[in-house]
Amino acid sequence: MKLLIWTFLLFTNITIAQSNEKFLTESLTKEFTELSDKNSIVGFSVAIVNRDSVLYAKGFGYSNKEKKKLYTKNTVQPIASISKTLAGVALMKAQEMGKLNLDDDINDYLPFKIINPYFPNSKITIRNLATHSSSLRDSRSYSKTVIFKSDFCELPKKTKKYFSNNWCRKCDKNKEIPLIDFLKNIYDSSGIWYKKNNFSKDNIGTEYNYCNNNASIVAFIIEKATGEKYYDFVQKQILEPLEMNNSSWLFDSNESNNKSILYGNEIPLPEFKEIGYPDGSFVTNVVDFGNYLSSIISGYSGKNNILNSDSYKEMLTKQINEKFNSGIFWEVYSKTIGHSGENAGQSTYVYFDKENLVGYILFGNTTDTKNLEKDEEEIIKILKKY
Repeated sequence: MKLLIWTFLLFTNITIAQSNEKFLTESLTKEFTELSDKNSIVGFSVAIVNRDSVLYAKGFGYSNKEKKKLYTKNTVQPIASISKTLAGVALMKAQEMGKLNLDDDINDYLPFKIINPYFPNSKITIRNLATHSSSLRDSRSYSKTVIFKSDFCELPKKTKKYFSNNWCRKCDKNKEIPLIDFLKNIYDSSGIWYKKNNFSKDNIGTEYNYCNNNASIVAFIIEKATGEKYYDFVQKQILEPLEMNNSSWLFDSNESNNKSILYGNEIPLPEFKEIGYPDGSFVTNVVDFGNYLSSIISGYSGKNNILNSDSYKEMLTKQINEKFNSGIFWEVYSKTIGHSGENAGQSTYVYFDKENLVGYILFGNTTDTKNLEKDEEEIIKILKKY
């Protein structure tokens, strides 16, 4: 008799849990659909994730508005600066393998010297790069690393105007060059874009100065330390173990049928890639990235997976100075850990709650609309509520 009662109770609890899950899923979908119908974001996808799995993932709006192609949970797009979190994981893996140490001098790995001219006797460490305390700045002489698939001069007038006004004032003159040459031209004293104001007047390790090129320098250091191309190292150590089979980098994903068009306000943007690809050109969807975030949350909770628990603890803990809110290429706050990103046609968020161990993802294919920030806040508010 007791066995029958326990069996009944177990079945009842499972049925209730399934009903609750279905209700929550339907409620989420209803709210996001209503938002999508009225907001300025052409297409977006969301996910809710815990340390075990992706709990919810769905797309809304259009991945190609002109062709009325829907944005789904499987739609891929570049995710801007959230790409830097991969550099954080790759760094910790290389350190686990004994290939480097976060406190190494970066000049031990570079074919040229990076020296802050205001503090010539101060060394810049890998940890400084990964916490944006390196004192490096992105070059204003060559402000964006955008390279267009087609000739910039042949693009529609409104498209050229959009890029020139918002993201890349001199992109008509951009030429594709090797990543290491690009970095040398900015930070080596003999470089063609070298200027003292490519460096901060704050000494290394004393101030937080966000710099995209920190991630690109780290990627080169990983290549030098491991003997593998950065994208191959990421593929082997992160993407393959987590079965992120729909993820890649901008330069090798152009043939994907699931790739979203990007929109700058109302303008569909042409295909482009970036010389400094490690800092913002990872292409993925919320399902793949949800599995990645799930592994990060699991690691934060003390489990070993693609990294050991000690590496996760170091990566996801504030470094250098409490006021920096910076782990190893992860933003670390009092209640949340994550990263956000924004580039032409890309607005993205990934964060998890440190106490409840539940996180959310938002990938949008639109930027530079009047109401974008408000629209994103509404989406994130719903994600947090659930």
